Amino acid sequence: MGLSKNLETKLENLIAFLKGKKVIVAFSGGVDSSLLAYLSKKNAEDTLLITERSILYPEEEIEEASQFARNYDINHLIIERDPLTDEKFQLNPSNRCYICKTGLYEEILEIKKAKSFDIILDGSNTDDLSDYRPGMQALKELKISTPYIDYKINKEEIREFSKFYNLNVQSKPSMACFSSRIPYGQIINEEKLFMIREAEKFLKNTFDLKQLRVRLHGQNLARIEFLPNDLSNILTTKNMELIRSKLKEFGFNYITVDIEGFRSGSMNEVLDLK
Repeated sequence: MGLSKNLETKLENLIAFLKGKKVIVAFSGGVDSSLLAYLSKKNAEDTLLITERSILYPEEEIEEASQFARNYDINHLIIERDPLTDEKFQLNPSNRCYICKTGLYEEILEIKKAKSFDIILDGSNTDDLSDYRPGMQALKELKISTPYIDYKINKEEIREFSKFYNLNVQSKPSMACFSSRIPYGQIINEEKLFMIREAEKFLKNTFDLKQLRVRLHGQNLARIEFLPNDLSNILTTKNMELIRSKLKEFGFNYITVDIEGFRSGSMNEVLDLK
């Protein structure tokens, strides 16, 4: 399958930007950063992938990121971080993502300086500009490069490029950190993150789901967002009893299903961003 003229031009611009540079890619293993990793390996002078391992992300994501790096023979560094040591982050203000991104990229900047790399790449794309993303301010302040935004590339185009190169992440669903499941203003702690992680892992594995969210309200109420097409298969009497009993084991007292279904950034719906 070929690319349209418009996509060819965007891809050529992206490749030209990478040429001759020593590049660090902030690498989550998702489709956005994986394409940057692949193109950097093929076109940049040198490439290093840096992945954060922390309580905010499932271990399976780290394993998949490592496997991608091995598949394409790209240097990969995993750094251990504990965002819960930051009291401002734990308080979960509406700019939580700014606090977290600042901490992460300050560490990556230290590595960039120590290893004499030229530039750090972040996989944010133009679709991210349409939602509330306070982490974008951290990228600007720390001068982290966002080539997808610079060359006006959106999520669907990234998937088209990934399909063009036959990358196995081309259909991988979006993944946000577990703290995004907790409403702003409610404390983030290890117990809550454990409940969310285990609940999502159980639901994905039991029902073979690609995408969902378990949002935690207060101390013990789960609001589950399934994709609409999954609802009819999951919400049988037998399955609901299984979900109820299992999530109670993880510490939830109340288990609800959001009839609006999965939508990215649903916790932002309560914010007044005018």
